[in-house]
Amino acid sequence: MEKSRNIASRTLCSGRFLALEELTYRDETGAIRRWESCVRARSTPAVMLVPIIRPGNKIVLIRQFRPPTGRYVWETPAGLMEQGEKPEETALRELYEETGYTAVITKVLPPSFSSCGLSGESVHIVFADIDGNRYGDALPVSHPDAGEQIAVHPVALEKLSEHLENAIAAGDAVDSKLLLLAALTASGRV
Repeated sequence: MEKSRNIASRTLCSGRFLALEELTYRDETGAIRRWESCVRARSTPAVMLVPIIRPGNKIVLIRQFRPPTGRYVWETPAGLMEQGEKPEETALRELYEETGYTAVITKVLPPSFSSCGLSGESVHIVFADIDGNRYGDALPVSHPDAGEQIAVHPVALEKLSEHLENAIAAGDAVDSKLLLLAALTASGRV
């Protein structure tokens, strides 16, 4: 049996940030097939943080309007890697820009794919510890990019699942990776 592999791609349409491509690939049986995929105009990996305030065991969440969903979405700080940037550098930059917090990186996972049926965009999940003694209960000043209206919400890890369930009940959406973390935390598996 032959391995599946991409053999061609063509851009169907493109905008300022995204393009729709038609991929042609050969499947394991040798058949030629086509697939539509969304790609970034500037192909780059992304970073998603799991920032925990210690002591206190609070995860730093953000809530912002995401036009593709038409709703406010609860997520953790994230962003695209700049040219030549390492995942750790992107993580610390995005955390500071979106929340004002600084942190120490504790772990970086290899690239993974959060919506591989739609896009080939890879995401590094980066774990970071924030010194809770430095900030106390005060929120630092964030430095968002133009057009970003981000609300910062530290939430106790033991209340994460309940917090997100309430947000969904109120009409907000939740990033799937965060929802998975909440479910694992609530079940005692994390």
